[in-house]
Amino acid sequence: MKRSILILVVLLGFSISVMGWSWFPQQKASQPETMPLVPMMQQLLTDIQQVDRGIYTEDFGMIEEGAGNISDHPTMTPEDKKLVKSTLGEEMQQFVNFDMVVHHHADSMRIAAVEQNMQKVLEHYRITQQGCVDCHSNYREPISTARLEK
Repeated sequence: MKRSILILVVLLGFSISVMGWSWFPQQKASQPETMPLVPMMQQLLTDIQQVDRGIYTEDFGMIEEGAGNISDHPTMTPEDKKLVKSTLGEEMQQFVNFDMVVHHHADSMRIAAVEQNMQKVLEHYRITQQGCVDCHSNYREPISTARLEK
């Protein structure tokens, strides 16, 4: 009898654990996957275009998804990181700063979309977009040239 109760308790505990695991979404990995630089930039363009469509159609779900994708975009592959670091040298810190601004404000834009606050969405969208443009205007040409020369 005691053995039957023990087996029942163990099975019940296991079943509850499995159900809890399947019912609640799992947390994302703390570090996004890696991706080569060019496909990553193409994906970010798609994501910002999704945010654009969401803004123009007042679709906060679309804004939330696009902004979340920008905020949590994959990191560069180790090979691309090495190329960028060697190309930018002392400018690498400013490159990282631009990236941090984009991540922070994209996440703030996502939160504003969840809150359905279009004014905040637009405020963070402008800063996110400016961060992208600042990085591209400063670093796109030298990095592209270095990629072609390797």
